[in-house]
Amino acid sequence: MKAKATQSFAQDRGTGATPAAGAKAGATQGTFTTSDAIPWKPVDPKHPGLEMFAVWGNPNEGASLMLQKFPAGMDSGWHTHTAAQTGGPGSVWSQPAGQVHDDKCEEGGDCIIAVYFHDKLDFKPVDTKAQ
Repeated sequence: MKAKATQSFAQDRGTGATPAAGAKAGATQGTFTTSDAIPWKPVDPKHPGLEMFAVWGNPNEGASLMLQKFPAGMDSGWHTHTAAQTGGPGSVWSQPAGQVHDDKCEEGGDCIIAVYFHDKLDFKPVDTKAQ
């Protein structure tokens, strides 16, 4: 199954409100990035094609919400993270810190997920043969 970008999404930021009126009322300006304009960044040379975009926060410093794009057929291998994580879309999961897991994207299309890391992002490979 190929990943599809939702092109029909619309956001209404308030009836009759303009950016100037919002600024005058003390509101901060938001942002909107279409799916085709997301500035994806490579994650790790050991996982070619794996990319991410920090929606908010800095994953190198603390909690963050990220979009991760896995190329079709990618398997991350068994690993853990120091921080707990919660993610989606579609199926939604919550994973405690330190839980051993493996992320896979099936063949047929790239996979894009949203992941909230409750603290700094790290990746600790697990040697399942040693267990």
